[in-house]
Amino acid sequence: MYKKQIGQINIYSFVNPFGGVLKKENRWVKYADAIPWDEIEKIYANKFSRIGAPAKPLRMVLGAYILKNEYGFSDSRIIEEMNENPYLQYFIGLNEYVEKVPLSASLVSSFTKRFTKQDIEKINKILTQSKKRKINKK
Repeated sequence: MYKKQIGQINIYSFVNPFGGVLKKENRWVKYADAIPWDEIEKIYANKFSRIGAPAKPLRMVLGAYILKNEYGFSDSRIIEEMNENPYLQYFIGLNEYVEKVPLSASLVSSFTKRFTKQDIEKINKILTQSKKRKINKK
C-alpha cells in the first residue's frame, strides 16, 4: 500500500538539532529541490496494492538509491552516511535530523525491483533533466 505524500518539505522547515538551518547552496539541497518528486511518485505509487503495510515514501527510497549510486557506496554504507549527514537526510525527505534513518540496506537494493525497464528509463530521463536544470541554475 502506498500513501501519497502531501507536498514536499523545504529547506527552512527541516529541523536541525545542532542549530541553524541547512544552506541552500548545498548540492544536495539544490538537487532535491530540482527533482520533480511528485511526477516520479505517480509511477511509484502505481506499483502497490491498496492493502497491506504502507510503503516507504518515494523520496526516501529513490533518494537513497540516487545517493548510493552517486557515491558508489554499498547499501549498508549509504545508510551509515545518511545517519551522519543532515543534508542527505533532507535529500531523502526527512523533516528533521534523526540518528537512524528509517530505511534498511535491503530496502535500498530492492527498490528498483518494483519497476519495469520502461519505468526505469522514464525515471532516469526525469532525473537527468532535473540534474541539468540544477546545473544550469549554478
